[in-house]
Amino acid sequence: MKDLKPVIGLEIHLQLNTQSKLFCNCPTQPGRLAWVKELLEKKGLEFEYLEHGLCLTCFDSARERNLSPEQIVKALVFASDGKPIIFLLPGDRRLDLKKAKEFLKSENLRPATPEEVLEFTGCIVGAVPPTIDGIKKIIDEKLLKNEKVSFNAGNHYSGIIISAREFLKSLDSFEKVDISSEEKLKEKFTENKSEKAPAIEDLPNSRTCPTCLGMPGSKPVLNEKAVEMGLKVALGLNCKINEEFYFSRKTYFYPDLAKNFQISQYEIPLGVGGELLLKNGKKIRIRRAHLEEDPAALVHEGGLHESNYCLIDYNRSGIPLLEIVTEPDLETPQEAREFLDALLNLLNYLEVFELGKNVLKVDTNVSIQGFERVEVKNVTGFKAVEDALKFEIERQKELIAEGKRQARETRGFEEASGKTKSLRIKETEEDYGYIFEPDLTKIAISKEKIAEIKQQLPELPEQKAKRLMKDFKLSEYDARVLASDFEIGKLFDQASKKIEARLAARFLTRELLAVLNYD
Repeated sequence: MKDLKPVIGLEIHLQLNTQSKLFCNCPTQPGRLAWVKELLEKKGLEFEYLEHGLCLTCFDSARERNLSPEQIVKALVFASDGKPIIFLLPGDRRLDLKKAKEFLKSENLRPATPEEVLEFTGCIVGAVPPTIDGIKKIIDEKLLKNEKVSFNAGNHYSGIIISAREFLKSLDSFEKVDISSEEKLKEKFTENKSEKAPAIEDLPNSRTCPTCLGMPGSKPVLNEKAVEMGLKVALGLNCKINEEFYFSRKTYFYPDLAKNFQISQYEIPLGVGGELLLKNGKKIRIRRAHLEEDPAALVHEGGLHESNYCLIDYNRSGIPLLEIVTEPDLETPQEAREFLDALLNLLNYLEVFELGKNVLKVDTNVSIQGFERVEVKNVTGFKAVEDALKFEIERQKELIAEGKRQARETRGFEEASGKTKSLRIKETEEDYGYIFEPDLTKIAISKEKIAEIKQQLPELPEQKAKRLMKDFKLSEYDARVLASDFEIGKLFDQASKKIEARLAARFLTRELLAVLNYD
């Protein structure tokens, strides 16, 4: 069986680090999208938007925005007979509950629970802006004595500063009344506020809209930032960029696709015909790089094989994915892992991906030369990719030795057992019934735009290695090792300003890496 040569190709699915999804404005991450800014812009209002550090109190907000506490709009969500009410007060005042009950003629008035706040407003407690439409709003008269007021932009990290007149225009309805306490609040200084920062809970199906839920009549609008990030990666991989490209509908019926099709690129992708160098100088050809939307997440309580039901979370649905497809140039599991290490390093240079925040999944296509190939789907972790390939190659060799036929199938990898298991017979491209996406027209990118993005590319690993050899007279080995690890390379850049460059390189590529790689 020694002459049975493995043939390996990879399909890497990379979540791009954009603020919003590929075809709608829903946030890709919980709790950080400043959606109020866009709302006020649509209403044509004049205001100042600023981003700042974490603000948990009105006093924090006043400091960060260089205002006084009475200028900060405090939005308190209450409930009366099951209906929501938002009280808008100066930041340094309490709600006078007696006045509020008398004004509303309600004895059932009470603060809304955190669950009710989220249900009523779509925001977590402490991050509710006053601009929620469709809810009764009562403004304390003291607040409107300020020429300018300020409120959060939908999260704890950004704010809006606006004139009182424009502020009133931002509200769909309101009533003015004296409902605050006479006594001013004083700031209480406590322990480090970062330790008390609210955990941003990513509640299931809380970052969705009709588009990413596949509702009839909803229309996709392409995220230009995702296209730019995709172009950066394609150019970084030395791909030929298509100046015109299209999106297509990839049809399949599965619970994670609300529309029963995925918007992807098939006929004409972003880029084709690229390459990536391994440490040993071997070129791995890149067949294509294309954009598509991430499906929803299937949640099996207790694990895939233990749960007797499945839940669907559409928060992930529509997040921009860049799929990078290699030619079948890889020959061993170790080589596949080396390729993934090199790709991850390139992505770090390009700053389109945050490890730990965004997800990188790999589909492996593996066969024994001359025999049918098998796809192992959605493997996460580079060691898991290597282990899955090792097992699958040996499994296929054993089938051949026993004279059995390998079916063209899709398999899954179980990290606990280190084995792959059959999921289904592999679909063909014809099974997906690709058609052009009629709601998205042809996208054209000018030569000037491509040149502009190419000009913005940072120094990439291969360029860095050559510069280190030229400028610091480093050996090719040291230069390539430093360039092949983004963080180690940054350390060298800093260290070489203070100590002799070759000494710094020797320490980083030998002593430090020996410690970091120690198992």
